[in-house]
Amino acid sequence: MIDFSEPPMLGDALLDHDHAQLFLLCRALLDVPSDAIRPAVEQLRAEMRAHFASEDANLRGLGGNNADCHLDEHAAVLASLDEVHLILGEPQTSQAMAQRLISSLALELLHWLPEHVGEMDANLAAVRSQSRFGGVGVRITPRLAQGPRSAGA
Repeated sequence: MIDFSEPPMLGDALLDHDHAQLFLLCRALLDVPSDAIRPAVEQLRAEMRAHFASEDANLRGLGGNNADCHLDEHAAVLASLDEVHLILGEPQTSQAMAQRLISSLALELLHWLPEHVGEMDANLAAVRSQSRFGGVGVRITPRLAQGPRSAGA
């Protein structure tokens, strides 16, 4: 099985929780049985809509080209999910076709989500942090074991 990177943690508890949940739902699509595809897509659509609605409210308040691009990306993802939902509801969609469609959707979202979070949502998290705390939070992470540091380091 392909190993996908989880979305980066941004230090914003709400965003980090939502992103982790979305990642798990996307990953679950890879193993969903044929009879559970539609409910799995419905759950993902509902979670994405709720998450994007929250983010979109913040983005509209910010305005500007970056916010517009971010909003457009959310709209494109939701449109793709809606299209998949429609295809799954068509009587001519076989179980094999539905399984291929869901696998393709899951793979695309699992590639997209970490990049989207790391690029676009990181900026939003920084703005949200700055508005709450008056500055961007500092995140302390443990360093990997390293050899002796040189005097110039």
